[in-house]
Amino acid sequence: MPEEKPLIFISHKHTESDIAIATTVAEVIKNRTLNAVRIFQSSNWKFEGTRVGSNLDAGLRRALWDSDAVILIYTSDDQNWQYCMYECGVATQTDDPDPRIVVFQCSQDVPTPFASKMRVNVRNANHVKRFTKQLLTDPEFFPKRAKALAPGCDDEAVEQMADDLYTKLRAVVPDVPPVEWPAWPFLRIELPEAEADKLVQAEPVERAKKAREVVEQHAVVIKSDMRTAALFGLQDLSEKHKFGDLLQTWKSNFPSSEATWFDSCCEQIMKGARREFPVIRWARLRQVGTDAEYTPVLSHVKRQPFGNKSTHFDIYFYNLSDPHAVPVELKMIHMGAFFYKSLSQVRPESLKLVELLGELEQRGLNRIPLFSAEAHPLYIIHRSMIDKFLVQRMLAGVTPNDVTLADLLADREMTKVFEETFVAVRRQASLAEARDAMVARPGCNDVFVTEDGGRDEPVIGWLTNVDLVK
Repeated sequence: MPEEKPLIFISHKHTESDIAIATTVAEVIKNRTLNAVRIFQSSNWKFEGTRVGSNLDAGLRRALWDSDAVILIYTSDDQNWQYCMYECGVATQTDDPDPRIVVFQCSQDVPTPFASKMRVNVRNANHVKRFTKQLLTDPEFFPKRAKALAPGCDDEAVEQMADDLYTKLRAVVPDVPPVEWPAWPFLRIELPEAEADKLVQAEPVERAKKAREVVEQHAVVIKSDMRTAALFGLQDLSEKHKFGDLLQTWKSNFPSSEATWFDSCCEQIMKGARREFPVIRWARLRQVGTDAEYTPVLSHVKRQPFGNKSTHFDIYFYNLSDPHAVPVELKMIHMGAFFYKSLSQVRPESLKLVELLGELEQRGLNRIPLFSAEAHPLYIIHRSMIDKFLVQRMLAGVTPNDVTLADLLADREMTKVFEETFVAVRRQASLAEARDAMVARPGCNDVFVTEDGGRDEPVIGWLTNVDLVK
């Protein structure tokens, strides 16, 4: 009875592009070896797969246990590879020698559990030739067989098959590999599984203390962005840089500041380990050498059951203090919380300017908005302008106590100033938009907030030049 042919199991995602890559590998191997191997590819009927009507998981397990080699088509780590990782794991759970795991690397991404396994960079012709030579002539390529597939195969035949595989792969693998980068500075922090378990098991009363202790002593940075190092005044972060050392670096630059950002990180890591929603606190990290401030936010948690068993925590640092990120509603003084005059409440001809000055003096104010009966912004009247107008009236021989608000508003030169030294912005505007609108108008020191930014709308809130620079 002839010996059964070796079985190659191709593990891959069932997307259109991944199937095309898997089929290319299967066809070249099948054709170039003259059917000397069996191929299991579940996505293509031309090759072996689970039988119709059979139990899918049972069929896959049998195929994986029978396989002599597993080729993992790995495209990018932005997909869920849980099932492929499961297939590779099942393949190694046999009493026979483990099958060879070969990773066909189609981008710069590498599956962490199999980083040490044989990898074939499909964009590298030499990698493809090395794989082809081992497939055909290495007696250890199929560990269960302990003999080469084609021991007498010469270099020319190896090169022809390698060139065929490389050329056809280049036709189905995108020329430009996926490129990604974090939009904000970020750290990927690793905790050993045993330390992460301590956070899960900690009693409520000791969680804050335990989180600080575990994170400061055992958390290490395994991935980061160049901009993250700059937050701490560093050029870069070495592999396995202790998170606690970053805290000390930051403290050495800000010895009198509380490291509330680190406490927030510890709290969020504790919550993340326990699969709870983290609380994002307004605990900002000031960047070394600048005035920029960043808020740490835990965005992703991943438990790694393979290799170096650990839990990973991705923390991003968002600059929420940027004026473009701060809505005017957060900084404005809401309508009803500031002193103003409405034409529905006062008669300008009855309100003496000296009385108005007295009110401003009593309240410690130097300006007052004047609104229409519908709360539309009409004027912003500064105390200095009232003083200037009273002096003019006195020089004209008018008694100051006789000068009214109506007299002030009757002066066209004055009202022009009152009308042009404020702007209106929409309720959804950012602080930066409000600031830019104010700067764009010469002499402007006040911003009124209305629903759509019109002067013919009721005022919702008020921002002064002082509020905008706080």
